Amino acid sequence: MNRSMFLRAAAAAVAATATVTLAVTGSATAAAEKHYAAAFTVTHVGGPSTILEIAGSRILLDPTFDEPKRYPSGLEKTQGPALDVDEIGRIDAVLLSHDQHDDNLDDTGRELLKRVPVVFSTPGAEKRLGDHVTGMKSWTSQKLKTSRGTIKVTAVPALHGPDGVDRGEDGEVTGFVLSGKGVPTTYISGDNASVKVAKAVGDRIKKQFGRIDTAILFAGAARTPAILDNAPLTLTSKRAALVAQYLNPRKVVAVHTDGWNIYSEDMKSLAKAFRERGVAGKLVDLSPAGEEKTLS
Repeated sequence: MNRSMFLRAAAAAVAATATVTLAVTGSATAAAEKHYAAAFTVTHVGGPSTILEIAGSRILLDPTFDEPKRYPSGLEKTQGPALDVDEIGRIDAVLLSHDQHDDNLDDTGRELLKRVPVVFSTPGAEKRLGDHVTGMKSWTSQKLKTSRGTIKVTAVPALHGPDGVDRGEDGEVTGFVLSGKGVPTTYISGDNASVKVAKAVGDRIKKQFGRIDTAILFAGAARTPAILDNAPLTLTSKRAALVAQYLNPRKVVAVHTDGWNIYSEDMKSLAKAFRERGVAGKLVDLSPAGEEKTLS
């Protein structure tokens, strides 16, 4: 083989190797992109506070980051957050079910809101907290731009107490639905105590967005003697299990069961109720708090 033939053969071999390398790299990149787009994780901080990583965005539910303390309202925080504010990393948006009660928005949480680019909540929260908060009426939607596209955020009804009771401004609360291309349809109940309301919301979600992938239920049967004779203000364990059975999501994430003196039921009673209702396989184990859990 002369020199020119050798060089041509060597060049062809290099080109073939490069082609294979690029094909493998491209395939790996595509797989990584597909996994990243599908990744959906949750990290429970404590109480209702939970970080969702979904469709390239990091969303925080109901920020509560104070250390244990008693509040003028009579509520008492009995357990500090699993992660401090400086440990949670970037937050792209906050979904705030309501601002009136310390166990859903405490002092440190209020300071955090000022540094978060997008905050969605109730119309009343916008009036009380300022224009940095976007107040949403039920079944209205906002778009949350992410590095991977757009998440549609829809406000949905929630009832912060027994059926048929109107608590006025103090009871104004909202739930949310996350949806969109490449976004697992996610129902966030907020401080809702009503199975009837949850069922009605679930029916409309299924018609409008399709099957619910994940339901994030605020449970704990919050109670206080000062309100409605100690009636549950959030889902009891048995009601949460009933909602899970009716909505039939792929996964259920239960929060709002620990860290405050008004929660009358915990994760043990919730797990028991889910077993009795035959939906234990849907319940995500969030322990230990502060640890990221993969849903997809």
